[in-house]
Formats: sequence, structure tokens, C-alpha cells
Amino acid sequence: MRETTRNLWVGLFVVISLGALGVLMVWFGEAPSWLGTADWTLKITGVRELSGVGDGSPVTLNGVEIGRVQGLDFVDRNRPDEGVVIITRINRIYTVPRRAYAKVYGATFGLGAGHVNIVVEPGAPPVPLPKKGASIPGEMHSIFGEVVTRDMLDSLERTISNVGDLTKAWTPVGSNLAQLLELRTIEQVGQPGAQEAGMTPNLSTVIERIDNLAKHVNAVLGDENVREDVQGAIADLRDASGNLKSTIELWKSESRRISDNVNEGVDQTEVNLDRAFDKLVDVLGSLDESADSLARITDAIANGSGTAGLLVRDERLYEAAVLALERFSDSMATLQRILGKVEEDGYITVGQAPSGVLKKKFAVPGRAIAED
Repeated sequence: MRETTRNLWVGLFVVISLGALGVLMVWFGEAPSWLGTADWTLKITGVRELSGVGDGSPVTLNGVEIGRVQGLDFVDRNRPDEGVVIITRINRIYTVPRRAYAKVYGATFGLGAGHVNIVVEPGAPPVPLPKKGASIPGEMHSIFGEVVTRDMLDSLERTISNVGDLTKAWTPVGSNLAQLLELRTIEQVGQPGAQEAGMTPNLSTVIERIDNLAKHVNAVLGDENVREDVQGAIADLRDASGNLKSTIELWKSESRRISDNVNEGVDQTEVNLDRAFDKLVDVLGSLDESADSLARITDAIANGSGTAGLLVRDERLYEAAVLALERFSDSMATLQRILGKVEEDGYITVGQAPSGVLKKKFAVPGRAIAED
């Protein structure tokens, strides 16, 4: 291959490589300003203790990348304590509102690269910053600090404090629990002066007493005579249960029979009452008819109908009736005198006989009477 051709191919390769390098620099934001990839400069001021952010760090606006960090400088090179100025290059197609501010995030836990996030609060007026001499305030932030907020730290601090207080409060409880679970035998508790020395019964003492009781029960039940007595008692209890069951069944049957008899008696009583009420209704009907008849008779007498009516309304009959009553009264008086005379004499004169007056004697109470 001739030298001229070789030089041509080498030059072409260099040109293509430079072009590819320029494209890559534009894509990754590392292109110098003279290439025209970043249109205007934005300074972020007021940042102190800057770390993790350098040339090429991305700049975002509410999460959208709009540029890169171009360089860092001091606010006053003679007073580095006044903070750092972050110089960024913003793409010409983007603007930044006047009310925006920057949050500068360093590398998280020292890993990766930092970035700058320009924040615009909702409702801020959409007035853009001038692209010449533009600057916004900024401050250093930590992703860990935003994830773990101050409220969370305060809550964690209160929780730790409460756990400490709970531990302090549970200390005497744990001590008492340890004393409750401490090994204390019945012999130790029963020694003289044990109560005054704080050797009181606890859980282990109770368990030992229960164990001794179980041993005694086993010993008692192991006796053949006691076992026979227990078996006899169980048998008697079984028989008593059977008798009780029979008694309950008998009581249920008798109760049912009595209930049936009572129901039948109640039903028969209701039938008898119905009959009595029917008879009473008949009697009342008869009385009603009698009352009507008496009323008709009374009306007839009042109107002069019949003998009674005539007697009531005829004055002569009334005078004759009165006269007859007077004569009947006189006759009764005469009869009374005769009876008195007979009672006093003790005999009745029947009539005349050849031998004289015929007398019939009769017994008079209170006297000794003899016949002639």
C-alpha cells in the first residue's frame, strides 16, 4: 500500500474517532462549553460543608435532569468558611423559576456520586430566572436524613426512653419473680425465724407440698382395705344414682298423670259450669216470664179485670170483705175463749143424755186426767 493511501486512512480514522468522542461527551455531559451543548450558567450559593459533588454531577429540576455541574469555587477565596458556589451549566431548552432553591446531595454512605436537585414548590409563580448571572440559594442535604426524618428520630428517642423506663419499672418485678422461683424447701421455710429472715413459701414450696400430698394419696389408695372401701363407696354411689334415676322417672310419670287429671278436671269443670250457666239462663228466663205474668196480673187488678180486680175496684165488695174479716176475727176470739174454758175445765160438753149432761174428758198438759 502506498504511503499516501495509508496516511489518508489514518487521518480518516482520527476524524471519525474525534467525532465519536464528541458525541459521547455530549451524551454524558462532559462536553466543554465551547461546543455549545450547555447554553447558560446557573450558580448555586450558600452551600456549606460540601461533599460528594464535583464536575459532571447531574443537576435535576424536580427530578428531571436539566444540566451538569461545571465547577466549584469559594464565595470568598479569602474566607472559605463562608461557603461554596456550585457553577452549573443548564441546557438552553430549560428555564428555572425565580422561587426555586437547590438541594445538594452527597454520595450515600460514601458510595456513588452526588447530585443537585432544584426544587420548585407547588403554586410558585412561573417567572423564570434571567439566563445571565442567574443564581439560586442552596443547602446540603442527606438522603438518609430525608428518609429518617426528625419526627422519626424523636419517636425513636421516645421509644428508647420508654423502654428504659419500662426496664427500670420491671426491675423490682424481675427481682420478685426470681424470689418466687427460688428453691425453698418446706424444711427451710419451717425453721424457726425463717419468716423474719424473709424465707417465706414460694412456688417451689407449693410444688413440694403438692408432691407430698400426691405421695400420701398414693400411699392411702395403695392400702387394700381403703381400696375396697373406695370401690364399695363407688358401687353405692352407682346404685344411688340408679335409684335417683328411677325416682326421677317415676316423678316425671306421676307429674304427667297428675297434670293430665288436673286438665281433665278443669275441662269437666268448664263443662259443668257451662251447664249451670245454661240452667241459670233458663231460670232467669222463667223468672222473667213470671215477672211478666205478675206484671200482667197486677195490671189486670189495677184495671178491674177478674174477681180480684172487682174486689179492688168495687166498694161494696170491699166493705163486705172488711165486715167478713171483722166477723172472722170475732169468731176466732170466741173460739179462743171456748178453748180456754175447755183447757181450764178439762172436758168438753157434747150434749144431753138420759143420765144427764154428756161430757168428754181429754188430757190437758200439766194435769193428771182420768176419764169418767
